Amino acid sequence: AALRAATPLADRPATSQPMLMLGGSMQPYVWTINGATWGNHQPVLAKSGERVEIMFHNMSMMSHPMHLHGHKFQVVDVGQGRFAGALRDTVLVPPMGMVTVALDAGEAASWMLHCHHMAHLATGMMTEFVIAA
Repeated sequence: AALRAATPLADRPATSQPMLMLGGSMQPYVWTINGATWGNHQPVLAKSGERVEIMFHNMSMMSHPMHLHGHKFQVVDVGQGRFAGALRDTVLVPPMGMVTVALDAGEAASWMLHCHHMAHLATGMMTEFVIAA
């Protein structure tokens, strides 16, 4: 929460605010986004240029470093009120915690969004951030 952006995103309202529920367990060893593993996932959808605020809600007892390909996002809430946090492409979501990030959807493409713990990624904690033109 102490990290602040040197050059924050322009202040504007979000077009969409998807919530991604992070879950899973040690037995069986399966990790999910919105209750689904990769292959059964529902992509996060946006249009190029839209402001999107993604809330990661971790319902597990493990931390999840959530990583988005092809974009930088700004951390705007870690459960202590809104602020102009650091810009990054990965954010640690603590056990049973919530983190909200804001970004401007870029190039029209399918971008990977996943947990950066490779064992969590390998067992399903991955989805797509699909941007339409």
